Amino acid sequence: MPKAVLMLNLGTPATPTAKGLRDFYRHFFADPFVFDFNPLARWLLRNLIILPFRAPRVARNYADIWMKEGSPLKVYADRMQASVQAAFNASGEEVMVLNAMAYSEPFITQVMVELERRGIEEIVLLPMFPQYSTATTASVFDTVKKSVSKWKVAPRLIFVDDLFQEPAFIRAWSIRITRHLEGVEVDHVIFSYHGVPQKTIKRSDEAGVCTFGDCCNTITAENRYCYRAQCVATTESIIAALGWNEVSHSIAFQSRFGPLPWIQPYLDEHILELVGKGVKRLAVVTPSFVSDCLETIHEIGVEYQDQFKAAGGEKFLLLPNLNDDQAWFNSVFEISHKHLASQD
Repeated sequence: MPKAVLMLNLGTPATPTAKGLRDFYRHFFADPFVFDFNPLARWLLRNLIILPFRAPRVARNYADIWMKEGSPLKVYADRMQASVQAAFNASGEEVMVLNAMAYSEPFITQVMVELERRGIEEIVLLPMFPQYSTATTASVFDTVKKSVSKWKVAPRLIFVDDLFQEPAFIRAWSIRITRHLEGVEVDHVIFSYHGVPQKTIKRSDEAGVCTFGDCCNTITAENRYCYRAQCVATTESIIAALGWNEVSHSIAFQSRFGPLPWIQPYLDEHILELVGKGVKRLAVVTPSFVSDCLETIHEIGVEYQDQFKAAGGEKFLLLPNLNDDQAWFNSVFEISHKHLASQD
């Protein structure tokens, strides 16, 4: 049976220019899974505010983080694809490994056409968003399912919607953190996750248990797809893997946008609170991402570091993301192989 592993991501601008950002934003700000409000209001936001004003400003920040080969997200995604494909080849298994993006090339819809052309009958869908959210995981899964509905013979789809609790994912992060914090003295470690609007959490709260508080401390059948609860669980799993019994740590959420309330605590406010409590040496880990991008390199590494030091902090350490760490590539192969094998 011809098989494939599809590593799904949102995408990235093709160039660090206003045009590159506008091309990307035309897709991103049109997604109703991300911007769940009146279509006319979404059109007005995209065309009257985002494209003319936000795109040129953000393009300058992208230019600062751009790698020689291109956008960090795409560079690391391509390296991962090559590594996982090589691992399958070495194992003797005929499995095609591809990247697919929601808002930039290679678009999910284009890749799905190629998979049908090649006669693929079984596909592991592996989102590069460790924690489930309707704005990310559900959105890319929906695009895949719509594409498959057009196939003459539908393939078997294997959805990986719980990357956050895959032992190999946790192991990769524990290796990464150990490597960069061993022998380094810090007062506190923040696990920073990309924020989402509160209404996004509510949308997946079919049991009506969400209070944005202690209900997130344990994953249950009722909050199984709660993004905030999965972030808490991710942190606790990494802490357990590291054996950190006495390391001071906390969780915060970054990258809020617009006037709606987002899940808390907000990273910028949390940093100031820590400085007020005497934290002078701070480390930040970002386990809602699998590769460095604008939100890690610039938002945290530049903006929040400046804020921390302006408030009286002394040492700020942003740990590199998983990026092209071989331990991470090995983990992706292990996870992919496991889910394919489970269907045999």
